[in-house]
Amino acid sequence: MSSKWNAADSTLLCAAFIFLAALGFQLIHPSSVVADCVLFVAEAALVGGVADWFAVTALFKKPLGFPFHTAILPNRRQDFIDASVSMVKNEFFSRKSIFKKVSQFHLLPHLIEYLKRPDIRRNAIELIFSEIASFVHKLDKESVSKKFANEIRRTLRDVPSNILIHELSQWLKKSGKDKVIFSKIVSSLRDVAATNETRVKIQHVLESYANEHTQASTSFSMLMTNLAQALDLVNFSEAALLMQRHLLVFLDELAIDSKLQRDVLEHCRTIFSEIVDSVEFRDMLYRLQLDSVNAVPFETIIQDAITSIDSQLSKINVKKLVDSNNAYTLPAIIAHFLFTEYDRLLSMLETDSAFKSSVEKFIFDLTARSALAAQPLFANIANSALSKMSDEQLNALVYSKAEPDFIWIRLNGSIVGSVIGLILFIIMQFVPL
Repeated sequence: MSSKWNAADSTLLCAAFIFLAALGFQLIHPSSVVADCVLFVAEAALVGGVADWFAVTALFKKPLGFPFHTAILPNRRQDFIDASVSMVKNEFFSRKSIFKKVSQFHLLPHLIEYLKRPDIRRNAIELIFSEIASFVHKLDKESVSKKFANEIRRTLRDVPSNILIHELSQWLKKSGKDKVIFSKIVSSLRDVAATNETRVKIQHVLESYANEHTQASTSFSMLMTNLAQALDLVNFSEAALLMQRHLLVFLDELAIDSKLQRDVLEHCRTIFSEIVDSVEFRDMLYRLQLDSVNAVPFETIIQDAITSIDSQLSKINVKKLVDSNNAYTLPAIIAHFLFTEYDRLLSMLETDSAFKSSVEKFIFDLTARSALAAQPLFANIANSALSKMSDEQLNALVYSKAEPDFIWIRLNGSIVGSVIGLILFIIMQFVPL
């Protein structure tokens, strides 16, 4: 409680002087109504002022040493602290008030302007890139490689290869791609068939066939065959050339859109479907699939890839990389990707209303939940601060917050007392008892 002299003290002192002066005036003029009135009013003002002084003082200490129901604040110190802490927690920082205050903040426009700054954009990319490099460097490469390799193998084993091949054949048929592939294969065969090597091989086949049949024939047949060759009646070279020409004509017709091509292609499709639907083919394909999956050293490939990435990222100066225009290295590609995504994020925050609304809701939830999480902290701070105060400090704190009101309470005691005294005196004078 303040020890400074104030208006209430002056008023109470004036009331005491007026009372003493009125008492002396009444003793000199005992029959004067004015003297009686002034004395009665001064007495009422003094009593009212003293009573309110006592009441206000009794809140903080024992007025004149009076022990009964005085020094209320020091005696109810813990109750006051608990009430103050409860007020801080439930009124100043209540859920409703926190949400109301947070809803008045519009942080997203400020966030966007902040993120647009070139230095912030650069620093953000540098930080993200450094975190990526650090993450890759700290990876247990062997463990990660085994994990990914096992997952890849499991996925590849579960792939229904026969269904995929069937679907592929159906797609090739519907799209006409199988016809294009067939034509290209026939064209390639035609190029091979047109070479001298092919003609020579045909000739060798004919000669081998003739020799085999000659050896299996009678002596007369062998004689006639040798005679025909000697007289050049049987010319294997010309026969091979003739067969080659017929083969080329056949392949030329097979390579273009013709009835022959359509018939052969449809026959190939039928045979392929029968093969794909056969149990033997599915079993063979599944075994081939398992053997292929198990044969590939995925662990080594993945570990080497991670090690290479780590080596590239760890040797890069992030600041120089951000300024570099070399987009042909992995670090530069990553940095370019981060810049692109960063700019795209800012663009979405400004133009995409749905995304913007989601971010605003997220910011609101984050801010509100953070404030709610800090609610007990504010209460603990208030409790700790008030508990450390001495009785005098606590009295001074409370009194300083309402000092004008306390002064007016005491002033009102003297004023109201004098008014009531005047009214009572007038009643006593004009109303017979």
